[in-house]
Formats: sequence, C-alpha cells, structure tokens
Amino acid sequence: MTIEIMNPISFVNDYPPEIQKQYYESQNRVETKEEITKITFIKKIISLIVFVFIFAWMAHIAGAQSFSEALIAIYGYMIVIALFDVLVLDWILFPNIKKLRLPGTEHMDKEYHQKWFHVKAMFPMIPVFLVGGILIAGLMIIV
Repeated sequence: MTIEIMNPISFVNDYPPEIQKQYYESQNRVETKEEITKITFIKKIISLIVFVFIFAWMAHIAGAQSFSEALIAIYGYMIVIALFDVLVLDWILFPNIKKLRLPGTEHMDKEYHQKWFHVKAMFPMIPVFLVGGILIAGLMIIV
C-alpha cells in the first residue's frame, strides 16, 4: 500500500520529457492540461498572499530597512529556495529514492539523473524572482 501525499499529475510537467511520456503510458493516461478548479485557484491565491507576507516579514526580521536591502534579502531567499529545489529535490532525492518517483517511472535512473534539464528549467525563473522581490520589497517598505 502506498500513501499518496500529492497528486503526481500536478507536477508531471516538471520532469524531463522521457519521464513524462513513460508516466502517461504506464498509467494509461492521456497527456492533458489539468484545469484549475475554483477551489484550487483560491488555494493558490491564499498561498501566494501568505508567502508574500512571510518573505516581507523575513526581510524585516533580517534587519532590512530600505527598499534595496529588502529586495536583496527577498531575492536571496527566492534564489536559495530555487537552489534547494534543484540541488536537493531534483538532483539528490528524486534520482536516488525510487519511492519518490512518478509511478511507472521508477526504473528510469538515467532520465532522473539529467541535471542540466533542471538547471535550464530554473533559468527563466530568475527574472520572475526579481519581479516578485521588487513587489514584496515595496510591500515591506509600505507596511
């Protein structure tokens, strides 16, 4: 018996194409874009608001007193979380612990060890983190 903590389909697009293909084939699923329900949308908005205030609070606790200090702190937090995701989750846990892999892809050792795939996926997020950092730093200064 396996306990499913999270629906694997939620993050299937975060995996290399070979893993996605094998997952859909092994689970007899058709590759479709999962539609966001109203409740899921509300949960995501609430989570976003909570994270915005947590990051602003963390920058304040770290002693940031100006916009630039807050921006550096918040941007740094976001980069550290992204690096944790890539280095720990994508490079260490999923490639080496088969129970964490998508069902039907447990045997795909080579595909799970594609380090460059995850690095390339993180690069487009760097400007997004900057925009988020600017907005959150502005909020911290205003509040």
